[in-house]
Amino acid sequence: MKQVKLVGTTAAAAVVGVLGLMASNSANAGCPTYTPAVRAPAAAHLTPAVYHPDGGLGGAFVLAGDFGAPAIVGLWKIEFLAKGNTNGIPDGALIDFGTAQWHEDGTEIMISGGRNPSDGDVCMGVWQQVGRSTFRLTHIALAYHAGAYVGPATILERVTVDPSGDSFRGTFTITQYATTASPGAEFDENTVVPPTPIRGVITGTRVTAN
Repeated sequence: MKQVKLVGTTAAAAVVGVLGLMASNSANAGCPTYTPAVRAPAAAHLTPAVYHPDGGLGGAFVLAGDFGAPAIVGLWKIEFLAKGNTNGIPDGALIDFGTAQWHEDGTEIMISGGRNPSDGDVCMGVWQQVGRSTFRLTHIALAYHAGAYVGPATILERVTVDPSGDSFRGTFTITQYATTASPGAEFDENTVVPPTPIRGVITGTRVTAN
C-alpha cells in the first residue's frame, strides 16, 4: 500500500544591513588641516534563512548558516511493517518499503518499492516538527489499478529520530479511498477501501554520501 500527504509550503528571509556615512572637517590658522577619511557605505548583504511553521515550538525564521537543519532532513531507506491491526493482517507483515526524502522546507517525497510504477509509486507529503526530534507527516498518494484511477490514499506518520541521527522509528496509518476521476470528486474520502486503514511501525535508515 502506498500513501502520501499533502504538501506544505516554505519561505525564505532576507536580512539587510546598512552602514552610515561619517565625515568631518576642521581647520586652524597656522596649523595643518586634518580631514578624517570618509568610509564608503558597506554593501547590503543577504542572510539565508528557512521558515519553520508552528509545530508546538512556534513558527520562526531559522538562519541556515547558524543552525543545523532539522534532524529529519535527508534521504532515508524506509520500511512499513503491520502492527496492531484487527483486519486480519498479522503483526510483522511487510506493507511497503522504499526511499523517502525529507526536505528542509517542510515537504517530503517517497518512492515506493512495493508498488508498480504504473499503479502510482510516487507520493508526496508535508511535515511538521512536533517535538525536539519528533516529526509528523501527512502524505497524499494517487492510486491506480490496471490503468484506472482508484482514488487517493493518505499516510499519516509520526516518527522520532534517534540521537545518532542515523535512524528513525515511529507509527503509520494508511487509508485508501475509492472515488472517480470526475470534476470535484478526485479526492473524495467518503469510501474506505478494505483492508485499510492499515496501522503499523515505520523505520528509517539514513542514506549518506559516504
